[in-house]
Amino acid sequence: MLSRPRILSILLLGLGTALLAAGILLPKVLNVDPKMPLDLPPVSYTLRAEDGVSTRINEEGKREEVHSPLQRQLHGVLIEPADADKVSLRVGVTEMRELPPEVIGTDPLTELIEANIWTVTIDRLTGEALAPATLVDRMAGVPRSVAFEGNWVKLPADTEEKEYLIFDDLLHDSLPAKFVGEEERGGNRVLHFRQDIEKTNLAQKYRSYVSQLTQDDKSGFLQYQGTRDLWVEPKSGSVIDMAEDIHLWWETRDGEPIMDYLRFNGKMDEGLSNQLLFGAIQNFQRPALEPWSIGLIASGSILVFIAIVGIVRPSTRRKAE
Repeated sequence: MLSRPRILSILLLGLGTALLAAGILLPKVLNVDPKMPLDLPPVSYTLRAEDGVSTRINEEGKREEVHSPLQRQLHGVLIEPADADKVSLRVGVTEMRELPPEVIGTDPLTELIEANIWTVTIDRLTGEALAPATLVDRMAGVPRSVAFEGNWVKLPADTEEKEYLIFDDLLHDSLPAKFVGEEERGGNRVLHFRQDIEKTNLAQKYRSYVSQLTQDDKSGFLQYQGTRDLWVEPKSGSVIDMAEDIHLWWETRDGEPIMDYLRFNGKMDEGLSNQLLFGAIQNFQRPALEPWSIGLIASGSILVFIAIVGIVRPSTRRKAE
């Protein structure tokens, strides 16, 4: 018959083993991966170019270039359907002219250059698109499907120092964004990526009301070229800063430029970027499970050690015999 000390040691062995298992499995069972919260507030990325070029239709019905400060904004909000693994993301993209203070807001159509609404379903952890996007532009107003690969304003949680495929709303396609380097902002680690857009004939990629231009007996096709820089908070994978140097223009089949459609070299305000960084850190914060896990493993190990000593140690009765 087992002695009481040995029975107690066996019970301690079982308890210690249970604590060890709990410490090892706790992070996996509770899933501490920083998925995109479903109650995440709307996020806006507003870029400003001091010396921009855009075009508008004048009173004679012809396009003319306008030199003024420009704003380009991406405004994202999470919508249904959504579940534990995926969520729908709606992004409104606008390009606006900044008019003088005395006339700003009096004629929205004079200020507005372009406006599009994108909707895409993404993985809450990786940020990758799970299906084609739906696009509604201000001119056509009819939803249409656009192939969508990779990420946009949300990269995978625990973003790595490598190349990622990033969607370009002007290109209607995805291009690689190469890792540039690591930076520190407010004591936080931030990763810098750069996307190079080679000269592309947009009229050959998709049709829009600005794909082609006929002016002064010249016919031109919309071209696109530029560079986009993205800064990412790596734990959450959230894009927290942007800068764009982009150029869209019409040129003839022979490569002769006719007119600029949009010339934009702008970046986000530092205050807005800091706000997005703080929001990413707060909204995607992981539960502090590591101390609990370590404590359970340590306690379990101690109990297992004591139990083994108690089991293998000869009992007092056996010594007396």
